[in-house]
Amino acid sequence: MKATLAQNEMARLEALRRYHILDTICEAAFDDLTRLAAQICGTPIALISLVDECRQWFKSKLGIDAESTSRDVAFCAHAILQPNEILIVPDTLLDPRFATNPAVTSEPYIRFYAGAPLVTPEGYALGTICVVDYVPRQLSLEQLEALRTLSRQVIAQLELKRNLDKLEKITTAERQQIDDLISTFSHGMRTPLLATRSALHAVLGGAFGEISDSCTDVLKECSLANENILNLVEGLLDVSRHQNEFAKSLNYEILNWENIFTQAIQQNNSTWKQKCTIIYKISPSLPTVYGDELEIQRVIHNLLDNAVRVSAPDREVFLEVEHSGPHTVKVSVRDNGFGISSQQKEKLFHRFIQGRRGSNRTGLGLYLCRQIVEAHGGNIGVETNLGEGSTFWFTMPVDLSLLCPLT
Repeated sequence: MKATLAQNEMARLEALRRYHILDTICEAAFDDLTRLAAQICGTPIALISLVDECRQWFKSKLGIDAESTSRDVAFCAHAILQPNEILIVPDTLLDPRFATNPAVTSEPYIRFYAGAPLVTPEGYALGTICVVDYVPRQLSLEQLEALRTLSRQVIAQLELKRNLDKLEKITTAERQQIDDLISTFSHGMRTPLLATRSALHAVLGGAFGEISDSCTDVLKECSLANENILNLVEGLLDVSRHQNEFAKSLNYEILNWENIFTQAIQQNNSTWKQKCTIIYKISPSLPTVYGDELEIQRVIHNLLDNAVRVSAPDREVFLEVEHSGPHTVKVSVRDNGFGISSQQKEKLFHRFIQGRRGSNRTGLGLYLCRQIVEAHGGNIGVETNLGEGSTFWFTMPVDLSLLCPLT
């Protein structure tokens, strides 16, 4: 017997479509619930069924091969008519609604059915989680309650997927707006900050006459604060530049590791007054690697800067490039600092994350390193233990065909 349509059928179908779940691939979260339903109820078949205009489609299935059936013969089409009740058919041959159903009189020869409606927070029954057997039977009250609980879990999974999809769309749009705002703001701030830097340096240098010691201290504090803000603005501008089709602007050439390392070390020694001894090693017979030498040098300089910052004076920092696997080389920077906790490690390469006890003052340095490395088709990461120092590393492909596409 064909099921009638619910009074709110059009609204129910619209609710189903809003979940964007029909004809999606199998997912473990739903398959786990189906398997659990079969185990609890002791049935060979369990399904998560969604009923649209003309069919019931199985988001998850156990014990049958079919992807869907016609709505005209669907047991679940009857179950959704009573959203607050579990439809139980102890013996299909004794129920006039199903005795002549093709699924009863032929394969798969259904003799028992129990389906708990999947009811949305708005009250629409989208389908069921159901269990099926080849023999007549009954379910205990505990099994029925478990089936009802599983139906709520299916809805919870559907809600989660829908909310994540919404969040991703909203986040993408809002992130672009925020990025555009940050870029505009940063460009506007850079010029007055540079002017303020020049003015403060002139005053502190005596260009406008002598100033008292107390004023000197105040102006030095202002100069330091201005410099910190300027560094943040410069970092934000770099982020904006690296996000806007950065890979297309890379100047690929054969990387000269000797030149890259010595330049980065010289910059670091100049900044830190040779606080630490930087030892570098370039493995022999390295394969040819293509990349933007200035950008790769920038990554190494940033990693060295962080390593020296967290290391005690006169300690050693190690810089190395070596062959790693058939298609990559690996660059690593090892320090003797404090190490990094697992909580910090998870977000270390995200924007505005200051790990390593403030080693990355703007919270942008490691994020920029990640952008540069990934634009070259590589990966970046860290190996660390608290109290034992850290080794930051990144890989570079040795074959142009492995690089990120430039068009």
